[in-house]
Amino acid sequence: MNRRLFLTMSAGALAAPAAEPLYISDLSRCQPSAALSSKPRPRHWRLLEYETDAFKGTMLVAGQNTHAPEIRIPLNVRGWHEIHFGVRSYAGQDNTKFQVRLSDTSAFCFVAHTPENRDNRLDDYYWRTADLTGRDLVIRQFWRQLVPDQPDALANPCDGVWLAYVKLVPLDAAQAAALGEERKSGVHRRLFGHHDAWSYTFQYRPTTADEIRRELEPFRDTDFARVYWEGGMGDRLYYPSKLGLTAADDWIEDPYRQGERLAGEAWRALRAKGIDPFRVALDHAHAMGLEFHATYRPAGFHFPVPEDEWNTGGVYDKHPEWRGRDKQGRPAPRLSYAYPEVRRIALDFLGEMAAQPVDGLCIAYNRRPPLVEYEPPVVESFEKKFGVDPRTLDDYDPRWLKHRAEVLTAFMRDLRKLAGTRAITAIVMSGERENLYFAMDLEAWVREGLIDTLVPYSSVERINSALDSWTDPRDADFFLRITRGTRCKLALNLMPRVLAPEQYRERAHALYERGADHLFLWDTNARYDFGPAWSALRRLGHKREIAEWVRSGKPKLPRPGSPLRRLGGWDLRYATPG
Repeated sequence: MNRRLFLTMSAGALAAPAAEPLYISDLSRCQPSAALSSKPRPRHWRLLEYETDAFKGTMLVAGQNTHAPEIRIPLNVRGWHEIHFGVRSYAGQDNTKFQVRLSDTSAFCFVAHTPENRDNRLDDYYWRTADLTGRDLVIRQFWRQLVPDQPDALANPCDGVWLAYVKLVPLDAAQAAALGEERKSGVHRRLFGHHDAWSYTFQYRPTTADEIRRELEPFRDTDFARVYWEGGMGDRLYYPSKLGLTAADDWIEDPYRQGERLAGEAWRALRAKGIDPFRVALDHAHAMGLEFHATYRPAGFHFPVPEDEWNTGGVYDKHPEWRGRDKQGRPAPRLSYAYPEVRRIALDFLGEMAAQPVDGLCIAYNRRPPLVEYEPPVVESFEKKFGVDPRTLDDYDPRWLKHRAEVLTAFMRDLRKLAGTRAITAIVMSGERENLYFAMDLEAWVREGLIDTLVPYSSVERINSALDSWTDPRDADFFLRITRGTRCKLALNLMPRVLAPEQYRERAHALYERGADHLFLWDTNARYDFGPAWSALRRLGHKREIAEWVRSGKPKLPRPGSPLRRLGGWDLRYATPG
C-alpha cells in the first residue's frame, strides 16, 4: 500500500520537503509478477509482509542462492522527487546489496547497506533526486560468476537483499528550479575522487560496458568535479596497451586469490568483445560532466609474493641493471628512476594514456616509494659535485636530499612537456620532510609550474591509511604556503576511507577554515554505498551548509528509518534469548 507519512530528512537530501513523502511499501506490485513468490524459490523474489510502528508493507527478499531476476517498480508520479530506499540486513549473516537504475537509463548503481547495530530496523538510504515523469525503477540482484563459463549457475553466490519500500519526496517548482541552477552552476563541485580501476574487476567481474559505467554512476549530481581513474602501475596497464602488460594475466596459471582469477577473466572477456574499460570510463565521466584524469602508479614494476607474477616477463625481469640500491649497496626489489631509461618507459605509458582525450595526468607517488635511493648515477653525480660519498652522510643531509630530488624533478619536467596544456596532478606524502626524503621537491615543482594540482595523501607519515588525517589542520600549512598565490590547486585527501558522517563534516570544515578549497577522496569506490556517510561525503563541497552546521553545535546527523515490529509471522518485540 502507498501511504503519506511524516518525513525525517537524510543528510544528502534537500533542507525541507515540499510535501509529505509517498511510501511505496507494497512491493508486490513489481513487474513482472511471474518473478515474485510468496515463499522462497530459486530465481524469484520472495514477498514478505512486515510492519513498523507507522505502516505495513510487503518487502522483497532474495537470498545468497536465489539469482532473482531483474524487476521493475512502477512509480506513477510526475515531477522532481528525492528517491530513498528502506533496507535492512540479515544481521550477522550478510548485508543487503542490490543494483538500481531508472528505467530509461542503462547503467546501474550499487546500494549497499551497512547496519549500525543488530536491532531489527529499516534504514532509510537516500539515492538521488530526479524528474520521475514517465520513469520507473529497475532493481537487480547481484551475483558473482565463480563457475567458469556458467554465468547463470545457481552455484554462483548472490548478495542478499531485503528491500522494504521506496520513498519519494516531491519537490515544488521553486525547489526543482533551485536544484537545477545549482547543478548547472557547479558552484559546490570542489571534490576530487579516485578510483583504482582494478578492484572492481576483482570484486564484480564486469564484462560489459554498462558494468564499467556502474562504477561512475554514484558521482552523478554530487559535489565531485573530477574522477582520477587509474590507467596502470609500472608496466601493468588498465587499457589495451601496445607497450606494456595488461591485467588479463594470460601468463598466470594459478592466481592466488579468487578475485584475481575473476579479474583476469573479466579483462579477457572485455578484450574479446573489443571493450576498452579506460575509454568507456572516460567517455561516461565526460557525459556526466566530470573531468577525467588518468592516474599512474610509477612504482608498480614489481610486487611481493603472492602478486610477484603480475609483471612476469616485464621490464623488471628484462632489465635487472635498472634495479635500485639501498645505502649499503644491496639490490632493491624495484626499478629506480635514477636511470633515464626507466623514466622514459614510464613516460611512454603516460603518453599512451595522453593519446586519449583525458583532462589530465596524475602521478600516484603515494604507492610503494622510494623511486630513488643510492643508485650509481645519483651517487656518482653527488660525489662529483660535493666531493663526498653520500652513503657516509646522515639520511636527512639536506645537500643529499636536494640533489637526489633532482631525479624526480627531471621526470616531472619531461611529463610537463608531454602533457602540454593538460593538468598534471601529484599525489604525495605527509609533509615537507617526508616528501623530500622520498626525493620530491614539491616547492620546486610548484615554482616551476610542473604540477597543477597537489594532493597530500595524508598528514600521517609512512602512508598509514588506517589513521586519521588532518586532525590538526595546521598539518596542512606547508602545502597551503607553497601553493598560495600560484595556479596550483591544493586538494587534501581525507583518510581513513571510512569516517562517520559528522567526522567528514568536521574535517572538511576545519580544512576549509584553514584555507583549503578542494578535498580529495582516495578509493572513492570503497565509499559510495549510499549510506549515511556517503550522504554526508557527497555534499562536502557545500561549504556554507557545513559551516552553518558547525555554528549550530554540530548536531548528530539523522539516520532516518523505522523499527520493525513484525516480519512475516514473527513479532520482533518477542525476545528469544540464545
